[in-house]
Amino acid sequence: YIRRGQTAVDIVGDMTRATLLIKNKSDLSAVVSKLEERFPEMNGKVFEGPDKIGVNAFLHKVFNMKKIPDTNIIPYRLKANSSQKKRIDNKEPALLFNFNFFDVVPEYHRVGSTEMCVAFELQIGLEVEVSGLRQVHASHEEGRILN
Repeated sequence: YIRRGQTAVDIVGDMTRATLLIKNKSDLSAVVSKLEERFPEMNGKVFEGPDKIGVNAFLHKVFNMKKIPDTNIIPYRLKANSSQKKRIDNKEPALLFNFNFFDVVPEYHRVGSTEMCVAFELQIGLEVEVSGLRQVHASHEEGRILN
């Protein structure tokens, strides 16, 4: 899918999405803490894509980023899922996170006059939180993609 109104080279961070379901809060906290520990530069920061710094600078930046050991996975963002805003506003811990990464290199796609780099997303969250979100999220996704 291509998001409506997107016409410049940017990053579509969830072109391919998977979900890691976690059973309890302590395990979720451990997973998120490990990622934050290993890749502190990606947590909470806005990642500057090619639309901000240019394609050449962007590719050089990604080339120099740290990979997950023994893989070609290049993490660039870890953030609470937007569904967690209310919890965060109430000073409660998020129960669903988006972990975005490139696999070897950012892929470049062009459809008509729309250009973008695509990445991957692993949603990491409590199983009960993800299940509840899936039930209310279908119409949002359909509207975002098809309308």
